Amino acid sequence: MIGPWKNPRSKVYWFRRRVPAKYRMFGMPAEIKFSLNTTDLEEAKILCQEENLKLERQWRASLPGEQPTQLTHLQITALAGEFYKETVAARRDEPGTPAEVERSLREHEKRKRPPIGPLDPHLFVTFGPEAKAFLQRKGIHLVGDRLHSFLRSYVEAKELAGLELLQNAKKDYTPNEELAKRFPEYKPPNPAKKFDVLWAEFVKAKDLAASTKKKWEPYFRQLIKRIGTDDMSCVTEQHLLDWRDALLASKTSRRNVKFGYIAAARAFFRWAKVEKKLPANPGAEVFVTISEKKKIKKGGFNDREAHTILAAALGPQNERMTEENAAARRWVPWICAYTGARVNEITQLRACDVIEEEGIPCVHIRPEAGTVKTAEERTVPLHPHLLQMGFVAWAHLKKGEAPLFYAVERQRKKDRKNPTYTSVGNKLADWVRNRLRIKNPKVAPNHAWRYRFKQIGLDFDMKERVLDAIQGHAPRTEGEKYGKPKPAAMLREILKHPWYEIEAPASPVDRRRRGQKTLKDQVAAV
Repeated sequence: MIGPWKNPRSKVYWFRRRVPAKYRMFGMPAEIKFSLNTTDLEEAKILCQEENLKLERQWRASLPGEQPTQLTHLQITALAGEFYKETVAARRDEPGTPAEVERSLREHEKRKRPPIGPLDPHLFVTFGPEAKAFLQRKGIHLVGDRLHSFLRSYVEAKELAGLELLQNAKKDYTPNEELAKRFPEYKPPNPAKKFDVLWAEFVKAKDLAASTKKKWEPYFRQLIKRIGTDDMSCVTEQHLLDWRDALLASKTSRRNVKFGYIAAARAFFRWAKVEKKLPANPGAEVFVTISEKKKIKKGGFNDREAHTILAAALGPQNERMTEENAAARRWVPWICAYTGARVNEITQLRACDVIEEEGIPCVHIRPEAGTVKTAEERTVPLHPHLLQMGFVAWAHLKKGEAPLFYAVERQRKKDRKNPTYTSVGNKLADWVRNRLRIKNPKVAPNHAWRYRFKQIGLDFDMKERVLDAIQGHAPRTEGEKYGKPKPAAMLREILKHPWYEIEAPASPVDRRRRGQKTLKDQVAAV
């Protein structure tokens, strides 16, 4: 039996309990403790039991099983109204004597008042079984604060039903219009409009990339928590506007709110409206403005930055790195420099993606290996410098679908929610920023190669349509969708790219152990 703990300093009793292991999977701490705000032992014992009961209910509601029904405050009030109407209708013909009804009302008034402590645990213990029986008949499963909210409405509705039955018992059957208006019409939640159902359909219909799904889904979970329901038909424009304003008032950047949270909501609700899944699109007129003055225009690496990275890539790597991470540092910057590809398009390459087409060594970038922004595969010829450095020979040391820059057997997670090739790309970005000290805010470490390749292509008169095809940019006109440049045509343009003349450093740029600071870092910290 859980008992209160007396704080030796304040003499106030506290609730303390270790969290069972089966509940810690939900991110709970090993122990929960808080003040009961009383120095009276008997009161503390009662409060302790009530709080323990409350915790048990919350924990059990978190265990896998029946999914709780998400109802709004309006729906909960309407549901209590259904109980009120059913109670009155069941006893309207024979309400009993006035004395019996009055006695029942007095008993109800006595039952609903807690002898001590908070109201919600008392209502749960006193009225919980009968309220849950009513909910079960309606096919509703409420937990947590939604259940507490319904219990309060249920107790009030029960009292109102008793008052009307007392009126009937006194031979007065005048319709009570005020009470009739008090409760809104109850509309049962439609399972087909629940977020999980619609989200699964949306992801499938739009063929969302794993990275986009991983990024967007938490946005909607936050919205659901905010409005108190996962019934998407209940989401209004005002809900989204309030959510947007709250995000802007927080530390979230305006750009992230616009292109992250609101973009996800607008795309989802637009699809749901077009596909007749929802009656309206609440996000149609929800916008976020961004001042152009604050926008930093991104660009490519300059010559010094490019040479710094490529030289470090040629040099010996940290001996503590895995073979695959060392290979990523060695080859990915060079491949990006000569192809203008996205970093993650290269980090996801497999041995079978290094091919020869029409006698030309190429890399085959395709969605099956991971993700491609345009969802279209493309074949990109390799610059002669990459061939001279031995990239093709190195890549063919692996066979079949073996990844070139990460090891499948060392993956922490086998699912696609957090692809390993993305982690490899992030490590490269960190290397460029924090090890090679390229801090230019106008340069995105993993995207600057695309800008640089495009600029070099324009400087050396590469054909723009072929240049776009090499980099995987979408056709700019309807006419450009007809026909694609072949590898031979691409190679003619790639050959215009000048060779990088770079010497490898004699020693590794990063020799320290993981987490160890450089001398420069240590001096700066003093």
